[in-house]
Amino acid sequence: MTLPPQSQAALPADLADVRRKLEQLAAEQRVPELIELVLGLLIQLRDKNTALSAKLASALRELYGRKSQKISTEQLMLLFGELGAEAPQGTADPSPSPQPGQGFVPQPPEPPKPPRGRGGRAPLPAHLPRETRVVPVAEEERTCPQCGAEKKCIGHRTSEVLEFVPAQFRVIEEQREKLACPRCPEQGVTTADSEKVMDRGRPGPGLLASIIVEKFEDSMPLYRQAQQYARFGVSLSPSTLGDWSAFALDVLAPVAERIEERVLGSCYLRADDTGMRVLDRDHPAGVKRGHIWAFVGADLVAFLYAPDWRAKHPAELLQSFTGYLQGDGYAGYGAMLRGDDRGEAIVPEERRLGCGMHIRAKFEKAAKGGDARAAVALSYFKAIYRIEAACKDEALSAEARGTRRQELSLALVDELYQWVHELHLGLVPGTPLYVATQYAINQEAGWRRCFTEGRFEIDNGEVERQLRRVALGRKNYLFAGSDKGAQRLAIGYTIFGSCRMHGANPLAWATDVIGRLQAGWPRERLDELLPDAWASSARTAPTDGDADAI
Repeated sequence: MTLPPQSQAALPADLADVRRKLEQLAAEQRVPELIELVLGLLIQLRDKNTALSAKLASALRELYGRKSQKISTEQLMLLFGELGAEAPQGTADPSPSPQPGQGFVPQPPEPPKPPRGRGGRAPLPAHLPRETRVVPVAEEERTCPQCGAEKKCIGHRTSEVLEFVPAQFRVIEEQREKLACPRCPEQGVTTADSEKVMDRGRPGPGLLASIIVEKFEDSMPLYRQAQQYARFGVSLSPSTLGDWSAFALDVLAPVAERIEERVLGSCYLRADDTGMRVLDRDHPAGVKRGHIWAFVGADLVAFLYAPDWRAKHPAELLQSFTGYLQGDGYAGYGAMLRGDDRGEAIVPEERRLGCGMHIRAKFEKAAKGGDARAAVALSYFKAIYRIEAACKDEALSAEARGTRRQELSLALVDELYQWVHELHLGLVPGTPLYVATQYAINQEAGWRRCFTEGRFEIDNGEVERQLRRVALGRKNYLFAGSDKGAQRLAIGYTIFGSCRMHGANPLAWATDVIGRLQAGWPRERLDELLPDAWASSARTAPTDGDADAI
């Protein structure tokens, strides 16, 4: 059968070439080669269609589906049902012990749920100020209806009302004393130094602290703060609030720098980054994509701004780093060199740690895309993370946690990767499950290294949680006005992220530290103002109204 001339002319160039090849093979009666060629083309088309379908389903789920990586036992059992296999016994019933070779994923027992008691209101915090309001009985009910005698008070029925008193502005008039000698006018006038924290501005430390706390902790843009203050009858423009916010962050910059020194000086560092839109007049689009890097170490977090994603920026920060670095699959970690281009690697492969959350996320994406085979990997992760949760619940030391991992977790990691390697060979390239297994294989050595010592975490979870605050703020204020503004954002996220790690009240901390720094706090005692030390002092400080208490 031959196609009409117009149909042949309508064929694209690549298909016309394929047609000529097929006609050549048919004319030469090379039927086996013709069949192999057609089958090869069909397989290629099928694989491409499968990959595109999976990507479309994944994109729709990313757009409209839930974002959490957590997967319940019920979800796992449904996915195993789609595979036509029994769910791992440890997932549904912790009592049976699965036998090796059955393909089951051994699961530690679920922690027992606390008994469900009667519902009730949680007690109100004891530190809240309290006032007593006596409510008398109505006058017409104060006499006995039977004998007419006046009733006597025999006690009170007590209940609590939680009230909110709106914040209020207060004007403090500073009257600085002036002294002069009546006998020696040539000595001039001696005036007391001002206690203002901003020489050419009127905000007090509490207002400065409130502005930056609302921006970095509550992700509230300055224009919305200006609207809020207007409701209190105080008109402050967003530009004024911007100047005051920049001033407060510049005051706190030495604290952020000290946090950075301690974080980057630790022997175990966790890192990740996220994008940040930054206005740039020299950029063709008027805005560029900068990056905010988060580093967690020494129980503190440091955020640092880089104008682009090149590895030289984190390399400049880590020149003196000699410990272990935990992160995702960012290729720049291997390209970071000490000194010039001929220097040694700052973080060689043997000191790089992988992240279980990033590996699990790929399989979670494949499962959401409808590939039930990802349930096998997710069941392994569920078992591994249950062991980690038990270690935290039991408050195990690093040595004890390392021993527990050697006894229980490593066997699960071995089985997981045996399954991953076997499955990967038969997967269609480009599909979400193929991407997941390939990423897991690339990260295998680094992630296995996390289980060698109990001081290492098996994922980068703390960094991910810290970056969520940046992502939330980015959705509200959209961009940074300049590279300098982005650097100030990094200062704010550093100090308040570290406050969050230690449970320090950010408003109380910022108010106190801004006042102390502007009053001439000595630099050699800067560590006392860091959130970890400050929070520890606040917990042990007197609570009887001592004015010197932090």
